[in-house]
Amino acid sequence: MPRSDSFAIAAWPMRAAEELRSALIYRALARACRIALPVFAERFAHVAHEEVAHARLCASIGDELGAPRPRYDAAPVRARLARLSDPYARTVALVTAEVAIGETISMAMFRESRRAATHVRSRGAFAAIVADESRHQQLGWDALAALGPSELVTREAARALAASEQQIARPALCFLERGERFEPAWAEYGVIEPARRVEAFYAAVEQLVVPRLDRLGVDGTRAWADRYAA
Repeated sequence: MPRSDSFAIAAWPMRAAEELRSALIYRALARACRIALPVFAERFAHVAHEEVAHARLCASIGDELGAPRPRYDAAPVRARLARLSDPYARTVALVTAEVAIGETISMAMFRESRRAATHVRSRGAFAAIVADESRHQQLGWDALAALGPSELVTREAARALAASEQQIARPALCFLERGERFEPAWAEYGVIEPARRVEAFYAAVEQLVVPRLDRLGVDGTRAWADRYAA
């Protein structure tokens, strides 16, 4: 296997681990919703099964390409959930950050990976995941509308936007600042060129997330502007 491919291939077990993390979040959200937002409980439980299917798909492609098996540490998720023991607070936090905002940004990034990928199985996997993520983010916005605007939602939105920026845009910006070379072979498996990754992230936030928050009566513009104050 060419050495230039190894970075991109190693991304597949990392994606699998992220999908497993999402499944754990959705299971916890479904349980909280039985008390806080019952009409959505079964729908979130169903999404948890879809996230597990995504993890298996990503792991199978990684295995086919010779990548290591996924390594998944659930401790950070469990610690986050432990801080959200109240069902209502857990529902608000997870619906806002993980589903409405998180899945919208995830959908945008997976779309970019699908556009970049030329490896047939990789491209097919991205297409399948994008279709599901599109439904998941819409479910998140529907649940957020049912919860209604509040100062808690605005604070959780600000925290989520800051965390997403640090996790998605910042590493790409650091890559560009260091002047590192992006190997064209990485794009074959869906790794997004750093400048495009940055552009796609900020476009998703500014064109998709913030306007939808504002339309729901949540001050998305303020949440984005004050994201690090939160």
